[in-house]
Amino acid sequence: MDLDRKKIAVLDLTHGGIPISIKLAELGAEVSAVDVYNTVDPVTLSELEDKYGIRTSREPLPVGAFDLLAAPVHLDPAYPMLAEARKTKKPVLSHHRIVGLVLAKDPRLAGTLTIEITGVKAKTSTASLLADMLSRKSQVVLHTSRGLEAWKRGVPSEIRKGLSITPGSILSAVDRTFEAGLSPDYFIFEISIGGTGNADLGILTTLTPDYGIANNSSLAGEAKLQLVLTAKPGTVLVLNATVEKALENTGEKIPETVKKINFRDPFYPESGESADFVLETEEGIIHCLCRGQELFTARLQPGYNSLAYRTAFVAASAAALELGVESRSVVEAIEEFGGLAGRMQEKELEGKALIDNSNSGMDIRSAEKALEYALLKKKDERKQKIFIVLGEEAAQVCEGLPPEAVQGFVEKYGKKFERIVLVGERMRDIKAGNVAYAASLPEGLSEASKLAGKADIIISSVKCFR
Repeated sequence: MDLDRKKIAVLDLTHGGIPISIKLAELGAEVSAVDVYNTVDPVTLSELEDKYGIRTSREPLPVGAFDLLAAPVHLDPAYPMLAEARKTKKPVLSHHRIVGLVLAKDPRLAGTLTIEITGVKAKTSTASLLADMLSRKSQVVLHTSRGLEAWKRGVPSEIRKGLSITPGSILSAVDRTFEAGLSPDYFIFEISIGGTGNADLGILTTLTPDYGIANNSSLAGEAKLQLVLTAKPGTVLVLNATVEKALENTGEKIPETVKKINFRDPFYPESGESADFVLETEEGIIHCLCRGQELFTARLQPGYNSLAYRTAFVAASAAALELGVESRSVVEAIEEFGGLAGRMQEKELEGKALIDNSNSGMDIRSAEKALEYALLKKKDERKQKIFIVLGEEAAQVCEGLPPEAVQGFVEKYGKKFERIVLVGERMRDIKAGNVAYAASLPEGLSEASKLAGKADIIISSVKCFR
């Protein structure tokens, strides 16, 4: 689709709409940017108008004035402009698809292979492991919820912190990369709730646990399947083996114009009996098999919960091998891996054992896994009491941590903890006999550390940006 001279309304400036609006204006489109949630400061809105010629509005605009609308997949379909667009059959493209069209026109990407990774779980760990594997022989730029990094010979260096994983942030990540004077062989983008349709290789890690988006009018899993359904011809797709069944349930199929590789989900092994790639585990060792033939064995580092990374191990390995990375480099990356900060990593906090599981993708299931890990550690190392810091630092982080889910967790597992420190304003209504409250993750950790002894375990499970 030619975006030049089109009249386009970009909805939602809070979740990546600003870089999308700017890029469309630079491509020659006549852009109106709508601050759906009234969260953008007036100075930024004035700059969009004065510097880029973008009309801005805090109120819905009549859709008849536009050729098309661009909206995020999670925007409530009852929003007046979307409701009017459906009624008048005005085209609406997702932020993902608009970003894909913009990327396709960027000449700077001509010599770079682009990889997109989406899913419910294991996105950041898969992306980071794959960046490590590829960087043993190539230059890689990685954009995840941890930030924007340049990878070379297995070592990352920070380009910029603070970029989200909304599709619009991909445009910012590309600009920052080239502004830094880098010309990577590979771009790897962790992307929320779908794909842009511009990737050369796409990875869909998991579809469960699913959750509602767009005011619960649809499911995130359906949106994530767009990574598959919008893939351009020739794209390589590395997919959780559950994806094909999920597509069948929606009446869709994997396009015949792409190359499909699937892997068995380590957490749902029964769903991938005929998968291309399979991971088998024993204590401290993993075996990777492709169509029944063992490809490699890797010995894992201690100090983190390696079981939590099984999806990342198999998905990243499958993608790297497909891209021509030698098995030796894949094994080196896995054997040197020590877990990601905030993702089931063992640390110390003032001399006490800490299981660090606080990150932007943390959910109640992840908190349950952290408890399982702590109980094993308690048994194996003869630890005594378990404390947990649980909650959210911002309800806007990946749709927050539902207080009702935390209440259920507390009711089910509360007796296993000596003390539960809940973080976040929305958690103050949760009731239990052994609960304390804190405003932030550091405050919660400080409170738990004061209460815990040297032989105790502290779990940190707070949904937050890090």
